[in-house]
Parts: sequence; structure tokens; C-alpha cells
Amino acid sequence: MQTIDDMLHSAARFRPDGTAVIFRDEKLTYAGLDRQVNRLARGLRLLGIRPGDRVMVWLSNSMEFVIAHFAVIRAGAAAVPLNVMYRAHEINHIGRDTGCRVILTQDSLWNELAQEELDLPGLEEVVIIGEPMEGTRAFGDILSQDDTWDPDFEASLDDIVSIIYTSGTTGRPKGASQTHRSILASVLGCCVQNKFCADDRLLCALPLFNNFGLNVLLMSAVWAGASLVVVDRFEARKVLDHISRHLATYFAGTPTMFNYLLDEFVPGRDDLSSLRVTNSGGARCPVEIIREVEDRFSVVHLDGYGQTEACGFTALNPLVGIRKANSVGLPLSNIWIRIHDDEDQPLPPGEIGEVVERGEVFSVHGYWNRPEANKEVFRGGWFHSGDLGYLDEDGYLYIVDRKQDLIITGGQNIYPAEVEEILYQHPAVALAAVVGVPDPVRGELAKAYIVLKEGTSAGEREIIDFVRGRIAKFKAPRMVEFVKELPLGPTGKILKRELRNRHGRDGG
Repeated sequence: MQTIDDMLHSAARFRPDGTAVIFRDEKLTYAGLDRQVNRLARGLRLLGIRPGDRVMVWLSNSMEFVIAHFAVIRAGAAAVPLNVMYRAHEINHIGRDTGCRVILTQDSLWNELAQEELDLPGLEEVVIIGEPMEGTRAFGDILSQDDTWDPDFEASLDDIVSIIYTSGTTGRPKGASQTHRSILASVLGCCVQNKFCADDRLLCALPLFNNFGLNVLLMSAVWAGASLVVVDRFEARKVLDHISRHLATYFAGTPTMFNYLLDEFVPGRDDLSSLRVTNSGGARCPVEIIREVEDRFSVVHLDGYGQTEACGFTALNPLVGIRKANSVGLPLSNIWIRIHDDEDQPLPPGEIGEVVERGEVFSVHGYWNRPEANKEVFRGGWFHSGDLGYLDEDGYLYIVDRKQDLIITGGQNIYPAEVEEILYQHPAVALAAVVGVPDPVRGELAKAYIVLKEGTSAGEREIIDFVRGRIAKFKAPRMVEFVKELPLGPTGKILKRELRNRHGRDGG
């Protein structure tokens, strides 16, 4: 298996004039990308960065992000991508946890942060894209003029090349370490399943600091020698226009993103004929959304499942073959998935338990600097996902819900995803989230938060009766709150923890 740097070198060698990245009106060929990466990698080494160091990359989607990420890896360091919405206390935690010596960022972000209290005693250099401030360096000033530099170290497949911090839904964020081996194993499975080739144009409106955008989109594009069309941030109208303008063949996003695209899509105006396949991840995609995407966009839509710890998808529906409703598909190549009970014993097909996985997509290092978490989460050699699901007789995986999202009312289990699947069938529902709220008699009650489609209306009783008419009555929400918006993470994933917090239940 090659390293990530070998992968980029190969693309530059065999497709030197092929378009690697498109951002706004700028295009960069694979040969050009390779040269820029070399210049920045050498500049980082001149700053004192050595193999094994960690470098924070705090940038929004841009050409510079792509160059910076590959340059950090070529210099032998580990890239630590930061959410552009982070504030000082979050950056302090991650910076101190990883011992980062350098941060690459942009002037707008750093200017906002300058007013807050940073506590990073190990930070030596701040490199700014844009207008540098006092005590920082300009990005252009550290770009070495020598673009023929060759790294002076031998990379190992199990070297850590990125540390991506999880969303922290079960406590303080943990850094999931990713290696050459784990990333490329994940990328290989994704590329084979989607049948990516050099003619593809992958459109990325997911944040590149997130695992979904970074590995599923960017790394897959380079592996295939394809083109990556980068959008600075997700806006439904902007994405639809970019697909038409750049003849994108692939788009990936969360179910929420696809919902917004469907709302914005105008037949006759939006030409999506270049699209051949779309993927969803981050949460199970409701069947109604999948059907509408396939019908209106004339694509094959593959719902999938994965984690930051696995560098991307671990299961994905097949492009060629049987796709089953409500399933997130089959395990990708070299990934094993089982369902375990509370005693950590395997369960037979059809029985619900915790989804556990193993394979080269999981780094041998586990979480950065978290030996106790590694001992618990990777016990027995299997990654314990915290998700509830089951496998059918054919090996297709079905995700029921997160353990922490499970609602227990009067001793009965309610899986919110099942209820949300029904809610999305209501013609007025645009977005839905079901959470458990404390109840002194029954323990918990199910409450639905709903965003209505523009120009529609619905009442609480109507929604409750709609659900009761389609599944067991005890599963239906007892309360419905109509809201203008739901709390969303950077990839558009609904943040249920924030909804639970409104009722004094943080979900662990």
C-alpha cells in the first residue's frame, strides 16, 4: 500500500495536466498542486516542523486548505483540522492536547480570536493567509521557492497524518487519529463502491475540516485522479449552480443537505444531468428523501454509514446490485461488522444490539492521548460504535439509533429514527427530530421538533395522529413543537443533544 504522499505524487505523474481542484474561478492541476504542496512542506520544515509534530489547520474551504493539508503530511507532521466555528476555549483544548507548535489560519478567523484568551504555551508560529497581524507570519512568506524538495525521512504506513476531533456528544471531544493505512483503506472502499475514475468531478460543499469532506471527498478525488470542485460553504442554491456549471458527477452530504437541495431545486432551471451518483451519511437518510432525490435528480443515491474513527464510510449501499430500503448497505471491503449484546456477545441476524466493527480503516493508535477511552471503545479488538442496529440474513446493516438517543417510556423502547422516518412522510414536514424528555411517571416521553415546509401548515394533534396511524401508538410523540430551525452541526447534522439539553437531559 502506498502513502498519502505517494498517492498525490502518482496523480501528478500520470495526470500532470488534469484538473485537481477547482475553487471559485481558480483551477489547479495535479502537477501544480504537487509543486505548491512541496513549497509549503519545505517552508514548514524551515519553520522547525519535524516528522511526528502536529500542525493545526484552521481554514475554511479553499484552495489553501487543500495545499496546507497535503503539505503538513508531506513534511511528516500530523494535520489537526479545526472547525471554523471554534472559539478560544475549544482551540486551547485541542492545541494543548496535541501539543501543536504551528497553526495555519486566515486573517478573518485570527482577528476574531485575537480578542479572546488563548492559552497555548507550545504554540511557536502563527501563519496567516491574508493580512498578517503583529507576531504572525504571512502564508506567502513561508512558501519556499524550491519546489523540487524531497522529504528527508521514510514514512511508515502507521504514521499519524491527521487527528480529527469528534463532536463531543459523549463528553469532551476526543482526537481520532488517522494514518496513511487507515485513510487509504477507507478511501479505497469508497472509490470502488462509487466506481470513481479520472473523469469524475466530485463536488464538495461539506467542510474540509470534517472527516466526511476531507476523506470521502478530497482523498477519494486524488486517489481516482478526479477533479474536486470545492464550495466555500453549503448553500443549496450555490450547490445546484455549481453542479450545473462544473458538470459535477458526484455529490455527498447529510440528509439535511439533500432536504434543502430538494426544496431549492427548480426543474428546467437546474440541469443536474451530469450527476450519476450521490451519497448520504452523518445520519440515516429517510426513505422518502432517498426516493425524491433519485426521482427528481435522476441519480442513484447510496445511503451509507461510518465514523470519524473509521476515516469515512464503513458501510454503503451498492451502486450495482440490491439496495434495500432503510438499510445503510453492506460493509466495504476489508471491514467486518457484527452486532453485540450488552455482554459483548455476537447476536444473530435480525436482533438489535450495538454495532461493532474492525478493519484497517481503524488506526492502530485509536484516540490521541486517551488510553482509557481506547481500552473501552476498542475492547476485544472491535470498535464499539455506540450505535444500535441489526444485520439481516444477507449481511445488510440497518441503523436503529444512537444508544444515547434511545427513549425508554414506561419500559418500552422507542427508537427516534423510526419515528422520524414516519414524520418525513407527512407532506408538510421539512425537518424533524425526536428526543426524549423527562417524565415523573413514565420515565421519558417522546417529543418531536419539526420545521415545516414553506407555505404549509400543520397542528400538533394532526402530527401525532399521523404517526399513530402508521406505527404502534406508544412510539408516537406525546408532544410536538414547531420551530423555525433546528440546531445543526457544521455538516448539517441535527444536534439532538442541544434539544435534550432544553429539558435537562444531555444524553450522556
